[in-house]
Formats: sequence, C-alpha cells, structure tokens
Amino acid sequence: MPIRNMHKKPFDEGTQDKLQLYREYLREWLPVFINSKYVDTIQIFDFFAGPGLDINGNQGSPAITWIEIRDALRFGKKEPSKKISAYFNEKDKSKYQILSSYIDEARVNLPQVACEKLNEDFQSAFIQWKPHMNGPVANLLFFDQNGVKEITKEIFETVLKLPRTDFIFFISSAMVNRFKAAPEIRNYVPVTDEDFSMMNGTNVHRIVADSYRRWIPTGLEYYLGSFSIRKGSNVYGLVFGSGHPRGIDKFLKVAWKHGGDANFDIDHDGLNTSQMQMFPEFDKPTKIALFEKELESAVLDRQLATNKDVYLFSLRNGMLASHAKDGLKSLMQNKKLPEQVLHISYGAWKKTDVEIIRHF
Repeated sequence: MPIRNMHKKPFDEGTQDKLQLYREYLREWLPVFINSKYVDTIQIFDFFAGPGLDINGNQGSPAITWIEIRDALRFGKKEPSKKISAYFNEKDKSKYQILSSYIDEARVNLPQVACEKLNEDFQSAFIQWKPHMNGPVANLLFFDQNGVKEITKEIFETVLKLPRTDFIFFISSAMVNRFKAAPEIRNYVPVTDEDFSMMNGTNVHRIVADSYRRWIPTGLEYYLGSFSIRKGSNVYGLVFGSGHPRGIDKFLKVAWKHGGDANFDIDHDGLNTSQMQMFPEFDKPTKIALFEKELESAVLDRQLATNKDVYLFSLRNGMLASHAKDGLKSLMQNKKLPEQVLHISYGAWKKTDVEIIRHF
C-alpha cells in the first residue's frame, strides 16, 4: 500500500476540512479545562505533526495548536493557574527540523506553555509520553496517521482507559475497502466481512469508524463520533473518542456545523434548503429522519424514560440534543406524548434529580 508525502504540495480541500475540525474542537476543549478545578495540567499530544505549515504557509496541526492555546489564554476570563503542555512528534528528519524551528519561534510569544518535541516513530513516541498522561491532567491526543495501521487494538484500549482524555484520529478508510484482503487491514482495523458487504464509496468511513465500537471493553461507558471526508474520488475520515458526554457533545456540535458526519452529501439527500417541500418531513436529511424514527420507538416503548436517557441516546447516535428535542416536540404535536417541558441537554446529564418523560 502506497504512503504519500503529504507536505510536498499545498493542503487539499479535504485536509483543510480535517484540520478545521481539529481547530474547532480545540477551541471548544481548551476553555473547559482552563476553567476546571479537577485538573492541574492541560496537555495536547500531536503524534504525526509534520513540519507545522504546508509549502504555501497554510497552518498544519502544530500551528493550529499554538494559535488556539494563545487565543484561549488571551480571551480567558482570568489568568489560568493551569500548566499547559504541548507535545509534538515527527518521524521524518527533514520535516522534524522545520517543525523544531517553527516551534522554537512560536514559543517566544507563549513562554508559559511547556513544550516537548520528538523525532521518533509513533510507537516509540507513545511509549515515551504515556506516563505523562495520568494524574490530575486533561489530555487531547491527535493521531493524524498516514494509512491505517498505527492505531492498533492495544493502543486504542490503552487510550480508552486514560482519565480525562479525548482523542481524534485520521484513518484512510478508502484504503480499508480497497485492500480488504490484505493481512494488515484485517489485523489493524476491527472490520468484519459483514461490514465489507455493506461498504460503498460513500459510506465506507461511517462503517469503519463504527467498527471501533467492538474494541470498547465491555462495561466501559465510552462515546465515539466520526466525520467522513471526501478527498477527490476517495472517502477518508476522523474518529473521535471521549469517556465523557461533554466531550462527544462538543465534537458533535463542531461536526454539525459542517454537515453532521461528512463534508459531502453522504446519504444522497440532495436537499435544497432554498426550495423547501410542502411537507416538512420530506425536507429532513436521511440521518435526522432515521434518528427521529428510532427515538420515537424507544420513547414510546419506554426504553428511554428520562430527559437524561434521551440526551445520551442522541450522543450515542451521533446527534445533537436539539435533534432529540425536535423529535419529541414532533411527538407532542402529533398527540403521541402530552405537552411538557423538555430539558434535553448536558444539564440533564448533570442533574441529580430525574426528569421523567410523561406519557398518556
């Protein structure tokens, strides 16, 4: 399987979309822990950092990390007492040298941010930095691998067990489908023959990302999200993970600003929002319509009994709390549920008192 040098030419549109999601999630994530009383240190780990910028000066993940840290500190309500550390690894020697120079220059304006750089392969860097990831810390791990093989089951399960840790990793999903008979695909990605039978050029990343749920240990409450990215004729994408509802909530809010779970019309809805239909139900994207049907069934069968249940159900299905609220409002309008006040939000998860959804 070919490995391409991603920095010999300017970032393409798909790469820019990937980096924009990383940027926006950082923007959501940093203030949460800057103002948290539960952590002493905020840490960002970029294991496939690249040189920092592309050949046209467009910002790569290291530049984005520094800018978002700077802005979070600048616009914070008060001077943070937290230590902030950034870790950058780049295996390629020439890229590492450019990265190192860029980081040294960027640190001049952020002397309060600790930084560590490595010129290692991924496994060596992960082993070296893993001891820093425990304790009263918050971690964001960015794995922008080129291919599929670096995020093994062992790495995945290790990350899931880390406290207060969110991750984003890129995977070449089109490569999974194209080389499905190759041993490295079967060994490194948890897809099954049934998964392959359902794949097409459009849904491949959605299926690949969902397959990682098989690697979540039984009994562990964990949330996964995904975002498919079309690059030319191929579809790749991001997989996001968090052990906390607030993490996946914030990722989904970012993702839905960019189409939900893809940067293209993944379900071939072909909707034109300037020309809406006479019947609103036909104007809903397929993903929202299917979710509302599943939500209706789960609520009316009383599998979901509380606002908190509905909120978590929406997150597990890659949907926003507002989608769930709209679905329940539709049930009220159709007289399937009595009129009632809904609190479908992160606040519902935090509440100690249980808010029951009333039925007729």
